[in-house]
Amino acid sequence: MKNLLLHVCCAPCANSALKTLNNEFNISFYWHNPNIFNFEEYSNRKNAAINFAKENGFDFFEDETFVYDYEKWKAESHEVCLNCYEIRLNKLKAFACQKGFDYFSTSLLSSPYQKHDLIIEICKKLEKESSSKFLYRDFRKFFYEGKNALKAKGYYIQKYCACNKSYKERFAKKLDEN
Repeated sequence: MKNLLLHVCCAPCANSALKTLNNEFNISFYWHNPNIFNFEEYSNRKNAAINFAKENGFDFFEDETFVYDYEKWKAESHEVCLNCYEIRLNKLKAFACQKGFDYFSTSLLSSPYQKHDLIIEICKKLEKESSSKFLYRDFRKFFYEGKNALKAKGYYIQKYCACNKSYKERFAKKLDEN
């Protein structure tokens, strides 16, 4: 079986991806999400992803030199989706190559709220400079099923994409609805 390094943005999206991938690859999770606004949210999502990896018997990797610093990330990315994706997926590709993974992919492809075509475009570009291949699958059809299954188990389920900009947009919409 080929080895796949799956960038995990959160446990619900990882669960959606596994519905498609689990029996086909030896999967390991990779965590690099400096884009998550506020440390409490970052910790909640990371801990849920770690627990989900343990529950499913997957290795969980992360950049051991990384120190959470949202302001630094904000300055690098300007809270623009393209930059956010590129920063995280570049780290994924580099780690996949360094560790000899056959394939890399991302659970970002699970969410109907992400810019699916842009993620694919970035990953295809990264594949050209890589010894690992980008594995594309559309995981969105399992998004709600995967999210609801983890919610029923008591997993942390986030309410916004990740960055401060998406946080403000999410809760501004909620205020407008009231």
